[in-house]
Order: sequence, then C-alpha cells, then structure tokens
Amino acid sequence: MKSILIIALLLFSNIVFGSNESVKGLVKDKDLPGDVIAGANIYWAGTNHGTTSNANGEFEISLYTGENVPLIISFVGYLSDTIYHIDSEKPLQILLEKNTELDEVVVSKRRQGQYHSTMSAIQTTKVTTAELQKAACCNLSESFETNASVDVNFTDAVTGAKQIKMLGLSGIYVQTITENMPSIRGMSATYGLGHVPGPWMESIQISKGTSSVVNGYEAIAGQINVEYKKPHGTEVLHLNLYANDAMKTEANFNYAYQLNDEVSTMILLHGENQSKAIDDNGDSFLDMPNTQQINFINRWNFMPKNGGHREIGVKVLDEHLQTGQLGAFSNLPNNLYAIDIKTRRYEVFGKNGIIFDKPGTSLGIQASGSYHSQQSVYGAATYQGAQTNAYLNVIYMGNFGSDLHSYKTGASFLGDFFTERLNNSNREHNELVPGAFFEYNYNLHHKLNVLAGIRADYSNIYGLFFTPRIHARWNINENLLWRLSAGKGFRTPVPLAENSYLLASSREIIIDKNLKQEEASNLGTSFTVKFPINARDLTFMVDFYHTNFINQLVRDVDSDVHTVHFTNLDGRSYSNAFQAEMFYELFRGFTLNAAYRINDVKQTINGQLREMPLTSRYKGLLSLSYATRLNKWQFDFTSQFNGGGRMPDPSTNNPLWDESFDPFTVFNAQITKNFKRWSFYLGSENLGSFKMHQPIISSNDPWSENFDGSMVWGPVHGRKIYFGLRYTINKY
Repeated sequence: MKSILIIALLLFSNIVFGSNESVKGLVKDKDLPGDVIAGANIYWAGTNHGTTSNANGEFEISLYTGENVPLIISFVGYLSDTIYHIDSEKPLQILLEKNTELDEVVVSKRRQGQYHSTMSAIQTTKVTTAELQKAACCNLSESFETNASVDVNFTDAVTGAKQIKMLGLSGIYVQTITENMPSIRGMSATYGLGHVPGPWMESIQISKGTSSVVNGYEAIAGQINVEYKKPHGTEVLHLNLYANDAMKTEANFNYAYQLNDEVSTMILLHGENQSKAIDDNGDSFLDMPNTQQINFINRWNFMPKNGGHREIGVKVLDEHLQTGQLGAFSNLPNNLYAIDIKTRRYEVFGKNGIIFDKPGTSLGIQASGSYHSQQSVYGAATYQGAQTNAYLNVIYMGNFGSDLHSYKTGASFLGDFFTERLNNSNREHNELVPGAFFEYNYNLHHKLNVLAGIRADYSNIYGLFFTPRIHARWNINENLLWRLSAGKGFRTPVPLAENSYLLASSREIIIDKNLKQEEASNLGTSFTVKFPINARDLTFMVDFYHTNFINQLVRDVDSDVHTVHFTNLDGRSYSNAFQAEMFYELFRGFTLNAAYRINDVKQTINGQLREMPLTSRYKGLLSLSYATRLNKWQFDFTSQFNGGGRMPDPSTNNPLWDESFDPFTVFNAQITKNFKRWSFYLGSENLGSFKMHQPIISSNDPWSENFDGSMVWGPVHGRKIYFGLRYTINKY
C-alpha cells in the first residue's frame, strides 16, 4: 500500500509541477531588512511540494499549475506569510514579521545561539554569532566551549597550540573547511585553529560522521565549516577589543562597504599581542607563548541584476611565536631552551554561481590557492616547512522534473605540494587528486529525506579510490526525528607537518616509509525528540557513531618514552561515541543545555589493542544562559566535566609520569551588558583554576633525553580573567 501511495505522489508531483516556470524570491526580517532568513520553509498549501531558503535567504520553487493554491512562507519565531497572486517573472521579496503575541517560546527576540537543523539529512549543529559571544571566543579553538560534540585541548605544554577532537578522534580526522573550501589541514593543522579570529565568524556548522561527497573525501569523524561575515550581511562596521590579566590584547575591525547595487566589499582585520612572561606553575617555562599576529581578509561580492553571484578575496597572515624557558630571548647567547616559530600564509579564493532558466538548476564554481610556510626552532631542532595548495570544485545542481528528486554532480581537483626540512633531513610530498562525484537527494515534503552520493578520485600516489556515502532523515511526526548515516572517508597523512608540536620534546621522530592512505568507515544514527512542557519544548537528542579504520597512521608513543614512531596500522582501530543532549528554556530568557558523552577509542599499538592515550573516557557539559528583558544584560555559565584516561606507557625503571590521569572539571563564566550599539563583557575561563601539576616532563633539564612537553591531557595554566567591548553598526 505504501509503495502505491509513493508512486501516486511521484506521478502527481510530475504532473502538477512539471512546468518549466519557477518562482524565485528572497526572505528577510521585516524589522531588519538587511537580515536575511536562512532555512525558511516555502511550500504550496495542501501539497507535498516545498523548499527552503539558502544561507543568503534566497529560494526557488517550481510554479504550481493548479488553481487558487497559495504559497506559504514560514519560519520559527515569525508569523507565516501567505501569497495568493504570484507573477513568476518577478522575484518575490518576503518580509517576515517576528511573532510577538502568540506562543511564549517565540515572544522573546533574543537570538538563538545554536540549533540543530531538522531539515538537513546530515546531523548538523549551527553555532551562531550569538553563541560565539557567550565566551571570549578569541579564535576558532575557543568557539566550542558551549558545544558538547567538540573537545578542545592543548597539543603540548610549551607552544600553546590547541587541537580539537570529535567522536574521540583527533582533529585531523575532522574535515575543517572555510565556506566549503579547504582551510585547516596539512601545515596549518597544528596552529591553524588560532588563525581564525572569533569576531570574523558569522557561523559554524558542525556535522558528525561522514559529510556530503560534494565537499570531498576527507571527512571521517565529522566536518566543521566556518562561514565568515559577508559584505552583504547585516554589519556595516564591527569593532571588538579584548584584554586579559596575562596582558594579552586583541583588536578586531570589520568594515563593509556597498559601492553600488551590484558590488560590495569587506575588510576584516585582526591583531593580537602577548608580551608578558607568565610562569604561574614555577617550572621556569612560559605558560603561554609571546605572540604577535596580524591577520587580514579583503573580499568582494558581485551580484549582477541579471542573477548569479560572484565573489573573490585574499587572505594574509603573519604570526611570530616565542616561548620556552624564562629569559631565553634576552641576554643572548645563553643555554636556555627556546622555541621560535614564524608563520606566514597567503591565500586567494573565488566563487561563481550561475542560475539557469530551468527551475532548480544552477552551476557553482569554487576555487582557492594558498601558500603556508613555517620557519621554526625547537630547542636544538630546526624545522622548516611549506605547503602550496590548489583547489577547484565545479558543482552542477539539477532535478528530475521537480524538487522531489534533485541532484548535484561535478568534478574537483586537489593539489598539495609539501617541502620539509628537519635539521639536515629533507622530505617532499606532492599529491594531485582529480575527482568526480554524484549525489542524489530525495525529499518528500521535508518528511522523508534520503541523500545518497558517491565520488571517485585518483591520487598520483595511491591510485583510484571510491567514497560512497548515504544519509537519511525521517520526521516520524512533528515531535520525533530519526537520522541514519553510513559511508567511508580517506585521508593522506603528512606526519611531520601535522605533528610539528612533538618537536617540543627530546623524542626522536621515526617515520616509516611507504605510509598507506588512511581509510575508515563510519556508521551513525540519532534520534531527536521534543516534549512539550509548560508551553515550551524540551528537546532531547541521542546519537551513536562507530568509526572503523581499515588503514590508519599510528603514532606510537608507548613503545619507547624517547621516541615517537609513525607507522601503518597492523590490526584493529575503532571509535565508539555515544552522546545524549538536552535543550530547554526553563523560563523566559533562561536556557539550559546539558549533555553527556562516552568515548570508547582503541587502537592496535605494537601488536596490542589498547585504549588510545590522552583521550578522556567521557565528557559532560552543563551550559546555563540568562538574558534579561530586551537583552540588556546577559549571564552565561558553562561547566565541562572531563573523564580520566590512559597515559602513554611510562618507563619501567624510572617512571616519568603516572599510568593514567584523573577526571577534572573546568568552569567558565561571562557577564555582558548590551546597549544599542555597544556591548561590554567581563568573564573568566577556568574559574576553579584547575591545571596539570607537571605539564612538562623534566622541565628542570630541557636538554636531557627525558624532556617532553607533549604529555598533555588538561589545562596547562590556571584562571584567566578577561574583559572587552564590542561596537557594531548594522544596516537599517
């Protein structure tokens, strides 16, 4: 019976929506016309035919040929709009008005900080500017303090570099992209999180498991996509000044200018300085590096009146880090341990979007090129590395007669060229990967959604490989949503470039020849349930993801405390991650987010299947946020509960550290006072001042064979108090 019904619906859709005409439009906020609404629902009343507005608020839907059927436009928190008379030759301008009279949940005009998409087949969490401003958010590494799915910790106790983990796996298995183009990978993997300023970000999309094949083959544990602020967005000018009690200062300046109706540009400028020597734990090493960074973006948008969208831009980064023992850079020469890292990055990017006359068809072209260099000294070791990257992605989007059956297909090219020199040893790695992909999307009135894709890529090093992926979403009813995903991911390891922080130790680095391409499968499922309580919805989510590695690069720090050995996997390696999460507005303006995750991550090391070292077995999160009426004051508090885990094997004769680390808790808090254009904030990270007792092994003798700064599992410095101000002029 279900099969007959589906066939009938398909036939009906093809008959009624078979016209070549379509309706295009733009959805905006009535109170703030410069603020577009992404994710609005657009559908013909009484039918199964609809679509959603994209990130720019734009939509296109096939014209309905029946009589007296209105077009409905709706979005949570806004009054729905109904249009009865439509001229398909003129784009619609939809201005939705905020709902200020009905349900108490939508009366407040407070912007939602983060939300889970119910429309996408891929489990995705969107973190907005409102959420990012709940904490200092100086850069991307500090953007996940209120997010339960992403863990952030220091890579070592000397350089100040941070890394993320998702599903209990290292950040190298998370595809981190900027506006759907490659960004933090290869040479930028170690320090790249600190090169994305928080005030530049418009939003962050976090997806678990394998992502769309359109964006490549690299996502194994998940994907993080950063969207920068746009010239055509709401902000004309934004200034953010920040300082903390360690005398670190930052300044951010964003300015958008509209040259005419078709051309706009934006400048994003970031500068930071950390010059005070801090050693709270008394180990004679700086707790955080002295830093000078200048970061710049200039982007141009072209929106011709005849349709389409073009964009070009340039990025420039210059950073200098100095750290090590106190006084290492004064009274030279001396015999003190010093680390000096100079990073330069230059990048150009461009996009071109063309919308064809046939409804639902378009062509998108994405291209980028970057050069990233690192000149560094780690004690007695000298490391110089450079990566040149070229990327091209051509995407054609079409449908089979209606939006019920749509697809994306195209071709891509990824080129990486590495040159590295460690002391007197040179390494080169050049890889060219052309590829092609096809992705089919079945969307039955946003109730049932199946996204199935496959891509074929050819590496000049590893040959031909295929990446199949499938995602399914089923709205069982208005309060219950189920998702399922399965697929594969691949990754090319570049061990030295991606782990240069390990040079902050006396360990000898051993890299096997003929390293294999990393390959893994990922299977995940999730349920989202809404429970109406006191006229508000309590949202409860539970998910489970299993990642199984077929090939993997093993970083063996267990076999010998004086070496780190990179070798191919010989045995099993997997990750099981279970997470439960809850969102609820207890009363008007007061929201609660609570989550708990269990990590079961194991890898075959030296012939034995063992728990991955330096990985917490669980994580708990409790985030509370309260905003007074009209958002004049905002109070945010977050606590992170981190489970214990295994340490790498200490030496048997003279143990240098314990066999495991204990659970620990970190508290963060912030108070914000908002005015019409000004905001002032005061906060503290690590309120309880928890820190590792001995973050650096043999810090009293850094030239010995036992010196190691990479045995880090928690905070390396204590309480940090910060304050700042924001000044914003929006479009009206």
